Amino acid sequence: MVIRHEFFMPEFREFRPQNNSNLLKIPFNNPNMEHRIHRKEQPFFFKIVPSVFYLLIIAISTIIKTLSEFYDDQQNKLIAESQRTSTELNYLRKQTNPHFLFNSLNSIYSLAHKKSDLVPDAIVTLSEMMRYMLYETDNKTVLLEKEIDYIKNYIELQKLRLNNIENISINIHGNTKDKFIEPMLLISFIENAFKYGTDYKGTAYVKIVIKIEGDLFTFWIENKIENNKKDPDNSGIGLANIKNRLNLLYPNSHQLNLTSTNTNFTVHLTLQLDQIHPQ
Repeated sequence: MVIRHEFFMPEFREFRPQNNSNLLKIPFNNPNMEHRIHRKEQPFFFKIVPSVFYLLIIAISTIIKTLSEFYDDQQNKLIAESQRTSTELNYLRKQTNPHFLFNSLNSIYSLAHKKSDLVPDAIVTLSEMMRYMLYETDNKTVLLEKEIDYIKNYIELQKLRLNNIENISINIHGNTKDKFIEPMLLISFIENAFKYGTDYKGTAYVKIVIKIEGDLFTFWIENKIENNKKDPDNSGIGLANIKNRLNLLYPNSHQLNLTSTNTNFTVHLTLQLDQIHPQ
């Protein structure tokens, strides 16, 4: 008897997915693939950071360049302003010196016309003043002592031509050493005081007080108004000159008050003196 063994063989069929899109739904555990997916899904913030950083660098560079150009422009303006101020000051100084010289020569001429024995003294005094003007006033500032000596010489020169000098005085208070001031700064006030404070009889009323307290300089001068006649050539030159010089040299450190009545004219000036002579 023959026994037959039959084996069951399953039928194999080719596997063909009905829809290829279903493959995307097949789960998998590939770490590299997950990393790619996460990188593609990074927040928008991280995408714009490089662009913002780049724009920030450009903005900072532009600001630095603009500020640098602005600084250079301001420096050029300061240099130009300094040169303009220096030129204007030189012009004002040159305007002051001839004005003083003409007035002094007129005083000596008046003495010579009277055949006064005081003419030699007047010439000596004038020569000392001219020496000061030639050798000292080219500096930016001068010793206050020398400037006051110059003022005293001018007053002595004026006294020589007057008949009555009882009401002419100058009082100085405080320490004048080691102090510096702009040369020929006060002479215009004194010139005007003698010009308008002298009557036709040769009598003058001029009072001057100078006070130094530390670095604070105070100048006060008063004169009677005896001569109201205006000089069309020189009227106003002295006061306008000194106002301009004060504004240029002591823009934030001076105060000037001019007071005029029917009988008196008063000048009150305060300013901060320099301690060190500029080179």
